[in-house]
Amino acid sequence: MNIYILTEITKRELDSNLLLACIAAENNFDIIISNSETIKFLNDKKLLKKGLFHTKSLVHGDKKKQLHESLKKNDIKISSIDEEAGLVFKDLVPFSKARFTEEDFKVADKIFCWGRNDYETLNSLFNNSKDKLVLSGSHRFDMMRKEFNNYWNFSNTKAKQITISGNFNLVNGFIHKSKIISEMERQGYFLRSDKFKNEIINTIDDMEKKFPKFLEMLNIIIQRFPNENFHLRPHPLENIETWQKHFSRFKNVKISKDGNINEQLVNSKILIHNSCTSAFHSFFYKIPTISYEPVECTSDYGGPANELSERVKKVDDLCDLINKIINNNYKISNEEQKNNLFDHKVYKSESKYSTEIIVDEWKKISNFSTSNQLDLKKIKLELFKKKLIYNLKRITLKILKPFKTLYYDKKFEDLDESIIYTKIKKAQMILNIRSKLTVKKISDRCFFIRKI
Repeated sequence: MNIYILTEITKRELDSNLLLACIAAENNFDIIISNSETIKFLNDKKLLKKGLFHTKSLVHGDKKKQLHESLKKNDIKISSIDEEAGLVFKDLVPFSKARFTEEDFKVADKIFCWGRNDYETLNSLFNNSKDKLVLSGSHRFDMMRKEFNNYWNFSNTKAKQITISGNFNLVNGFIHKSKIISEMERQGYFLRSDKFKNEIINTIDDMEKKFPKFLEMLNIIIQRFPNENFHLRPHPLENIETWQKHFSRFKNVKISKDGNINEQLVNSKILIHNSCTSAFHSFFYKIPTISYEPVECTSDYGGPANELSERVKKVDDLCDLINKIINNNYKISNEEQKNNLFDHKVYKSESKYSTEIIVDEWKKISNFSTSNQLDLKKIKLELFKKKLIYNLKRITLKILKPFKTLYYDKKFEDLDESIIYTKIKKAQMILNIRSKLTVKKISDRCFFIRKI
């Protein structure tokens, strides 16, 4: 059976989706990994065969609604695990009301949950559809288990870096805040949850206040700790040039958002952030995690991530804490409370990877039914023609608007199939899977994976 795995932001989602693909292929599924634009295009061209579409969210908007309905008409089932669901907000009710509808639940065959928090919240809001909910945990956290350290090129050296995780894409991104709000309004988010509208507006207002303070703080600590190496990692959808403008002059600073956050964290001694879900990653790795909070916030955005961290408001207090950590004079505060919060948000099975739970549910959905093999040659040809049109549009845009960047260019990176193959081989080695898999690059934003 065919599995179509949506990947939106490769830096965040690709590795864990390849883990899904690896285990799914071992269970004799054929997999396509691509973005929503490509999947829609192939579906419209009737080039997708019977199978299952796995998406990162069921967000109710016109385009996504139409895509899901069209997929279902073409005998393609739908499963989902919301990339934002469990970790961003403490109170998930307003978020879930905005993010899910009864229609979404009807179209979905299975909805996977990060932890008990989103599982219980969705159960209470959509009681008639609770049979579709699966407490699986996230495949992203599978890759943070100790056995995956080598996947991320873990180093035992003591000379580890201080990682700074940016989370200011709503004010330092490629789309103006007014457009973000108007688009969410157009898609009906705010009609479904007034409280969520206030949260979004307050979140953007908070970010506008925090971002310059965050930059000021970094300028100070980088100079106060000249012997420490700093890795500044903006959000994947942030404008990296803002960070480069402020900090590229420092020799002890690397500014990059390449690769997965885990690649940096496994070789970090400290994570500093504000309201960023990377705090869940660092907490899982038992890395000292600091939330720098120079202003009082009015939104709940990132609240759980801050609660998992050591919270400081002043730069001097931050420097004192960094010194304590560097000199091995640090002990985590409120450890039991933080562990309970993490366990409430992130489910971890003792016997199975979350990835295996998800693939097992796919097997139940498919009922081991077969589907026609994909015509890869025809798919490749159609995507080649599409690329020609896209490149023409890109050239025209550069002439007419030389400083404009296509938003989706920042999301799905151009990747070589050898990179994908190497990542899969690493995962197979860790999982002790000996089957041979083939990896084919069908286009810049589309890969095919199958067991030979």
